[in-house]
Amino acid sequence: MVLTDITIERLATSDIYRVSVLLAESMCTNPNHISIFGDPSSARVEKQRKMFEMVLSDPKNISFVAKVNDEVLGSMTYTTSDYCQLSKYEIFKSLPKYIKMFGRSLAPVLKWRKKWANHDLASPHVHFGPLAVQKSYQGKGVGKLLLSEFCQYLDETIQVGYLETDKKANVSLYEYFGFKVIATDELFGARNWFLVREVKKNRAKNDKESQTADNNYIF
Repeated sequence: MVLTDITIERLATSDIYRVSVLLAESMCTNPNHISIFGDPSSARVEKQRKMFEMVLSDPKNISFVAKVNDEVLGSMTYTTSDYCQLSKYEIFKSLPKYIKMFGRSLAPVLKWRKKWANHDLASPHVHFGPLAVQKSYQGKGVGKLLLSEFCQYLDETIQVGYLETDKKANVSLYEYFGFKVIATDELFGARNWFLVREVKKNRAKNDKESQTADNNYIF
């Protein structure tokens, strides 16, 4: 497989289930997931799959998949800061659904959500995540391809990017794409990183100059 064989396309409704499986299987060994759900078992991974299915099905979230032919190699999701955090009312209203979905894992899930929400940017941004690559394709550039697509979107729309990770190995990858660590925190005894990718100054300057030039011409 070469990267030129890969296409990136919007997530189709018909792909939600298998992408939720990919996300759960890829992330079930992450530190936060182990602390919340325990060591992977079929039942625990299924619980996480349902969590990701909920994320992928939310119309406020924008998801893309990387494919070769019809095989899904990876996926990414993002949303605007208008929708990235749930209000207390939304959480309360959804409690019956969450209790059914998470069972005894609900308390640590809510603690995780609150911890990350406390670090969320107050200013407008595009909130990135989750990002995952099928295990058999990790280390082959699929994640970089998805991140490159996301960063291109940020640059074209002149927006700030924001994300969190609980894996140290991911930090250098995000830094490669221009993200900078703005905070760290402990959750369940493991370090979590919070990163921001600011608007590229040259891009913003060029756009402003272009707009000024447009305003100077009257046809």
